[in-house]
Amino acid sequence: MSQLRILLYGDIDFNFMDGSAVWLTSMAQVLALNPNVKVDLLLKAQEKKTYLTGALKEIKNVHLIQPFDKKVVSNHSRLSVEEAVQIMKQLHKENHYDLVIVRGFNLVREIMKYDVFQSITVPYLTDFKHDERSTKAERADLKRVYEHFDFLFLQTKETKEAFKKLIHVDGEKIELLYPMIPNFEATPSFRNKHFRLIYSGKFHEDWHTEEIISVTKKLAERDKRIHTQIVGDKFQDRLREKENQLRVKKDLEETAAIDWVGAVSREECEHLIEDADLGIAWRSAALDNDESVELSSKLLEYGRLGKPALVRRTKMHEDLLGGDYPLFVETEAEFMEKTEAALRDEALYAKAAEQIYNASKAFTFKAAYNRLRTFIWSFKKAPTKIVFAGHDLKFATMFIDYFKENPAFEVKLDVFSSHEKHDEKHSRACVEWADIVFCEWGLGNLVWYAEHKKEHQTLIARLHFQEKDLKFLHQVNHSKVDQYIVITPYMLEEFHAIFQIPRYKMKYIDNLIDADKLDLPKQPNSKFHLGICGILPARKRVDLAIDIFEALFEKDERYKLFIKSKRPEEVPWLMAREKEREFYTAVLERIEKAPWRENVIFDPHGNDVPEWLQKIGFLLSPSDYEGSHVSVSEAMASGAIPVIRDWKGADTVYPSRYIISSKEEAVKAVIRGEWQADKVESRKKFARQKFDCQAIIKRIENLCIEMLQKPI
Repeated sequence: MSQLRILLYGDIDFNFMDGSAVWLTSMAQVLALNPNVKVDLLLKAQEKKTYLTGALKEIKNVHLIQPFDKKVVSNHSRLSVEEAVQIMKQLHKENHYDLVIVRGFNLVREIMKYDVFQSITVPYLTDFKHDERSTKAERADLKRVYEHFDFLFLQTKETKEAFKKLIHVDGEKIELLYPMIPNFEATPSFRNKHFRLIYSGKFHEDWHTEEIISVTKKLAERDKRIHTQIVGDKFQDRLREKENQLRVKKDLEETAAIDWVGAVSREECEHLIEDADLGIAWRSAALDNDESVELSSKLLEYGRLGKPALVRRTKMHEDLLGGDYPLFVETEAEFMEKTEAALRDEALYAKAAEQIYNASKAFTFKAAYNRLRTFIWSFKKAPTKIVFAGHDLKFATMFIDYFKENPAFEVKLDVFSSHEKHDEKHSRACVEWADIVFCEWGLGNLVWYAEHKKEHQTLIARLHFQEKDLKFLHQVNHSKVDQYIVITPYMLEEFHAIFQIPRYKMKYIDNLIDADKLDLPKQPNSKFHLGICGILPARKRVDLAIDIFEALFEKDERYKLFIKSKRPEEVPWLMAREKEREFYTAVLERIEKAPWRENVIFDPHGNDVPEWLQKIGFLLSPSDYEGSHVSVSEAMASGAIPVIRDWKGADTVYPSRYIISSKEEAVKAVIRGEWQADKVESRKKFARQKFDCQAIIKRIENLCIEMLQKPI
């Protein structure tokens, strides 16, 4: 099975909350977004606090290794770099890692002593001077690292340029590893509400710890509502000295306008940020200036949660946030002025919040994984080979595209020209090549591949609706098929009953949509616009859609019916059938003679459904029977109201309140409408949670992996 095994280690103590520790947990979470990636995370220090490791323990494909019972550990609570590398050698011997990612310059110096790591290790370097302060010895070490490894990670393009200049290299080996923040959920409100600032991070003079305390006191004197929440417990450099640490702790604990909560989990910190109004990312000019090469992940985390941050103006920050970002601050006086302005001026606050929110989107775990995906999978030399076979792949396009873009897989297509006809020479070549064959529809494609598959191969079929009434599933040797995917619960029961397919081989996975693309603003008159998407063949019952429209037009002439479909005369085989031809002739004559004919609009068939749905308030599904009728789920994702005739199985896929049994019920449903914001959001949420491609593609991918791992 093509899994990517990664060993991850940083010379970092998880018992202290700081940026490097958060980076290491983020790295594990990003890598683990793909279930085919198995991450072993070696801990430097014996676990005493779980606010960083707790979330990782919930991730199935992340394994935390605590080696403190091993004989190589001299200190029973912390690893030296020498001990860590010895343990890593043993782990690699046992697990044969494809890739090793490490952080810490001293650690990298040690790991370079062992050839076994040279071609599989990618160091992430941060702890070196990026300018003329770098010593000759440090530059020599950096040059050795660059020459020794095939690749290394640096944080930003600015870091890369500084590194190239520092040691005079071309930088071709450098991969960028930008800061990583959790994925987005609901869009925030961009409204201030609590007069609360928040700082999360280390305590250090360059992080303006004492200045933040001072400015909080002054702000509170001018407005008692203003206070600052401080998250963190790690004192560094000058502030770590006993006298300074005691003084700062005393200030943090005794200042009435400061709430110091200490170190908390990342999830708890996110909740605190959500309850605050302004993030503090204000650091010294020595740290943040136009020559700066590192980007604060905390700044991005504030932005992700819709909280504008007070931050020093630098070239990097202007590039990220825009030169007109309103909360750039240099001095303490400017900090106070901008804080008070943001807390009182809703428009200014919203502008800053939206700018930082939009900027942070490029740094989510998902975005980070997508940037890294091709690179990390390049360390795996044997991708899984999968063939998608069928006559009509339109419902499978999204997940086929996903597999094509996923370096863990190689993809070939075997497109049948009809239910049974195909290039048998090409199909035989596909059988010789594949690890997995995925048959889209259970028709002649499945009959052929079930007959020709090899013992070591996995055969998966996705069934829709039309197979129920055709001969092909009767001809399939079901013992040769490893898994059936069925797109509705009703059809699962039908296929089981009619074809005696064993239940343990059947899995219900909804048809999929791209909810993000469908979630577009509605046009102003959409509440009077009915739509039907696809009217061929006659069982789609466009005549019933017209009945509903006509009844509504009689009540209010603002109603229109939009028909998005191929026209019947465009489909020769349909017109060759007398009953179908007579049906559509009657429908078109009815429209032509009607007083409302101008209000029935034919829109061309095409892949612009998201844009078409912007004008549709009600999506009609009047068919005699359907599989899942994807148009309904697409409409719900757009916020439109579905009006679904009670075809068999509709209630196993869609909420019953949208299912009607008569024209009169349909008319009432349209007139009633459900356009309250919470109802619209409820429809979108239902469609997103049930049908969105991201989750469903992941289920299909996981199923492929699971099936390929089964005992032969």
